[in-house]
Amino acid sequence: MNTYHTPVMLAECVAWLQPRTGGVYVDATLGGGGHTLGMLKAAKGIMVYGFDQDADALAEAKERLSEYGDSCELIGTNFSRLRTELALRKVKSIDGALFDLGVSSHQLDEQSRGFSFDGDAPLDMRMDRGQAYTAADAVNTLTQAELTRIFKEYGEELNAGRIAAKIVKERVKQPLQTTADLARVVESVAGKGSKESLKSKARIFQALRIHVNRELDVLAPALQDAIDLLAPGGRIVVLSYHSLEDRIVKNIFKTAADGCVCPPKAMSCNCGKHKQLALLNKKPLVPSDEETDSNSRSRSVKLRAAEKIMGEK
Repeated sequence: MNTYHTPVMLAECVAWLQPRTGGVYVDATLGGGGHTLGMLKAAKGIMVYGFDQDADALAEAKERLSEYGDSCELIGTNFSRLRTELALRKVKSIDGALFDLGVSSHQLDEQSRGFSFDGDAPLDMRMDRGQAYTAADAVNTLTQAELTRIFKEYGEELNAGRIAAKIVKERVKQPLQTTADLARVVESVAGKGSKESLKSKARIFQALRIHVNRELDVLAPALQDAIDLLAPGGRIVVLSYHSLEDRIVKNIFKTAADGCVCPPKAMSCNCGKHKQLALLNKKPLVPSDEETDSNSRSRSVKLRAAEKIMGEK
């Protein structure tokens, strides 16, 4: 059994994507290649372009998908370059796209990556290790106001201001360089060993990860690029793991499904917007009890799916 990363809601993702023979698909978050493998097994003669900025993920996926040879191409970059990279390959339209957002199990379990507050590792959190900027840079250089905003916006942390102030105070004595350094600062505000402390550490680490990797900044444009590239009848499936991601996905899908935004009394459409999507599930799907029992990290996931339609006002 492959333990690099267990693909979440695999059967549901493939079922909603409905891969068809000869189709062209995008796995925008390749990871260990589990979802791509599911697509390749579901239909003959398809082509999958898999995107990931994490070198570890690309190496794992390359091995896992080796038997499929020319049926998949692994692209070592962030999905923000989806449109550009496909254009370079003369791909003008696609039949499906999958986004499995957030951090992978491997990234959390590999302590040296610095994504987890368990243990003591360099305060890194970079998905692309070719990038210079790290979480240590963030906590040691950003102002108290900037840290507070990040913790509030990306972590929805109630103690954002107090934790930011404590970080600024502690880094004067000695820079925060490890995950344990940051965890201790959070605990000093939220209370060591308490349930609230665990929640605060999770929220602060999430917020820094999102900031370092610009996760929310690139999400909406990439989703829109995928929607624009979908051929009529093509489908987009997105797995999100927290309310910030899901809100963006929901809003992008709704805007693409609504079409014209002119006032109801307008004599004619002047906005130039057309319906692009039909929503396949107005309420997000969640994993089965069996899946959450076997993979606790799937508990918070929400699946949204939509289908490309011919442009209508």
